[in-house]
Amino acid sequence: MSRGRPGRKAKPGARYKCGKLRPVRDLGNERVAAEAARFGSFHGGKGGQWVRESAIGRAWAVGLLDGFGADAAAIRDAGLGYAARYWGYYPSPNGVSNYEAEDRRGRGWGESQDRGGEIFQRLDKAVRDAGRASYKAVQSLVVDTYWFPDRNPSWLDRLINGRLAASGRTVTGSLPVPGDDETLRLAVEGLLTVVQGRGGRRPTAH
Repeated sequence: MSRGRPGRKAKPGARYKCGKLRPVRDLGNERVAAEAARFGSFHGGKGGQWVRESAIGRAWAVGLLDGFGADAAAIRDAGLGYAARYWGYYPSPNGVSNYEAEDRRGRGWGESQDRGGEIFQRLDKAVRDAGRASYKAVQSLVVDTYWFPDRNPSWLDRLINGRLAASGRTVTGSLPVPGDDETLRLAVEGLLTVVQGRGGRRPTAH
């Protein structure tokens, strides 16, 4: 006697008593929504893309890049562009991407316009010429966080918390400590060399 066709396998997951599957919480979307709500009082709630995608985007969203004698969005974009070119030129110490195992030297952001990385080398020299402290601060803000867009350096976390607290938001982390504003100023000083060109004027105190 032939055997009948087996029934369709039941979908896994928690169920109500009636047998209906319980909806699965989308934690990713919940985190995005929570982050958008956290920064919602800035830029009319329209800074969502920048809030989600980079540490410097979150700095821009709460106004930390304002008041340095240059357009805050230009400083933000300079940081993002510099970091992308950095990781296009230095994907790893031997020039091979840790993620895709392919040689990507000089093939990062603006690849068709920067073959060989000449543009990046000029930008990098300009940032280095701002001084060791500025170069280190730029690395902390945009380079070290490039592959981890949801993370901030600790000093930036505190500065953002300060801005959120000042806007009436409840914060759970630490507030700014002495030296955090100076680290931000140094990072912006380095990025202004990209915005304004080598030899651009130094930013005033924030």
